[in-house]
Amino acid sequence: MKHFFLVALFHVTFLVQGYSQKTLVLQPGPEDGYDTYVNSSIPDVTCGDWIVMIACGWTFGGIDGIGRSLMRFDLSQIPTSACIQDAKLNLYYQEGTFAPQTGENASYLEKILQPWNEATTTWNTKPATTSFGSVFIPKTLLPDQDLTNIDVTDFVKGWALDPSTNYGFLHKLALEVPYNCVVYHSSDSPDSLKRPKLVITYFDCDAPVAGFSSSVQLPVVFFSDSSSHASLWWWDFGDGYYSTVQNPQHVYEQTGIYQVCLRVQDSCGSDSICKPVHVCSFPDPHFTFIKDESMVSFSDSSFQPISWYWDFGDGFYSDLKNPQHYFNKSGTYYVCEKVTNVCGEQTYCDSVTVIAASVNDNTNYCYLDVFPNPAHDNILVSVNVQKEGVMNIDLYNPQILKMYSFIKEIIHGENKIQLNIPGLPAGLYFLRIEFGENKRLIKLVIY
Repeated sequence: MKHFFLVALFHVTFLVQGYSQKTLVLQPGPEDGYDTYVNSSIPDVTCGDWIVMIACGWTFGGIDGIGRSLMRFDLSQIPTSACIQDAKLNLYYQEGTFAPQTGENASYLEKILQPWNEATTTWNTKPATTSFGSVFIPKTLLPDQDLTNIDVTDFVKGWALDPSTNYGFLHKLALEVPYNCVVYHSSDSPDSLKRPKLVITYFDCDAPVAGFSSSVQLPVVFFSDSSSHASLWWWDFGDGYYSTVQNPQHVYEQTGIYQVCLRVQDSCGSDSICKPVHVCSFPDPHFTFIKDESMVSFSDSSFQPISWYWDFGDGFYSDLKNPQHYFNKSGTYYVCEKVTNVCGEQTYCDSVTVIAASVNDNTNYCYLDVFPNPAHDNILVSVNVQKEGVMNIDLYNPQILKMYSFIKEIIHGENKIQLNIPGLPAGLYFLRIEFGENKRLIKLVIY
């Protein structure tokens, strides 16, 4: 049973612009190589220990068949900081074991997308592959031609960045019909110089990581680079202007939010970052209020807001600029106003102490009832009073915005007052009834 490949390995090192360039040669043998061959004419046979690798269209015992080869290299020797420059695959012709390089044998290397096991993989269990980004290998010109310097740089770059995706590649002919064939040594070959070889050149350096901060002194914004390993800078200020200075300053003609991007580069690679920069003044929230017993009128006096959000501290809210709110119970409430503009949002809070109006039902009311509740377009107020007078009835929505107002003449004794309230959205409302010195607040549900 072969182990997951380790390899004949050496490095060639020299300096390029202060960075260490290295060459890694991977040419695994029987104990550490990872390759196999599958064939449609023997769909359940494993060939993980064959000394030959084949990509072909052929006949086998008079039956047309397709042969493909799979291989995978261990890239764990590549440092995480490496910047891959070049990766070349070399496959060497295997003499006398099958056939010469023959026919229309142009081929492809396709990236494998799933795990596989060389000891168990067959034609029927071969892993999925993708033709996206596949590598083309031209037709051979000689019957004993090696396939050398096959450029697999993009494959290796992707696997070095994310080793979990390294399932290797599959070798298949472009035209899989008899009699087209490519034959070469596997990692099980007794000839150690002819086994598949991958040559990788890379810079052992840290790729740059982009970063910056900014400070605003209208109309100037000062930018400070905080990137690591950068030697070149390119700024996009988001308003059509650019700079290559490391720590630039920029004058914006108009206030607003600008998407500023910095791209940095060194000989190992590049990186970029974008951030919103607020070239404006944040809103300055403030409000005043006037109390009328339980009804409080709020007046916004904020600087440069464009929207408002009020939290009255009793579970009710409003998005009006100058709302009114009715507090059901006496107490001190922490009222907060959040204002926003193009630059952002700020919040201001103040305490509001409310003493709710007392209600003495025995003074004038014998009884008071509202029905139906829930209601729809009409309600009936039934009231029995001990004296005649004028009754004020106001209907408020949850934001304490007055929706309807009625004034009714009341006689001594029993009164039934029909109120028409069409067109209200479903929800909770408040009916405020005032008769003489007496006030009553009733919750009303509209459906």
